[in-house]
Amino acid sequence: MTMYVEVQQRSSENSDEEPADDYLLDHVLALRAGLPLHDLGAGMWSGEALAAEIAYDRALINLAARHGIDVAPVHFAHPRIERKRLEFELSCLGVGLRAQARGSTKEKASTGRDS
Repeated sequence: MTMYVEVQQRSSENSDEEPADDYLLDHVLALRAGLPLHDLGAGMWSGEALAAEIAYDRALINLAARHGIDVAPVHFAHPRIERKRLEFELSCLGVGLRAQARGSTKEKASTGRDS
C-alpha cells in the first residue's frame, strides 16, 4: 500500500461530513481549481500540493459515490489514473467537472485550468 493510499484512507475515516448535493459539486470544482497546475515530478511533493490533492480526491470520491460509482481509497495507488477514471465516469453520467460546465468562466480564466 502506498503512502498516498494510507493518507487517503485516514482522511476518509476521519471525515463525518456529508455535504448536500448542491454544495458537493461546487465544492469539488473549487478544490479542483486549487490543484497544482503542473506535476512537480516523481518524489517532489510539497505539503500544500499533497493537501490539495487529498482534499480534491476525498471530495471526488464522495461525489462519485453519491452517483453510484465504485470508489475506494485503495484505488488511489496511482492517484492520477484513479482521478481521471472517476472524472470520466462522472462525465459519462453528465456531471461536468469543468468550471465552464457550471457557468463560471471567471474561475476558469483566473486559474488557467480548463479541464
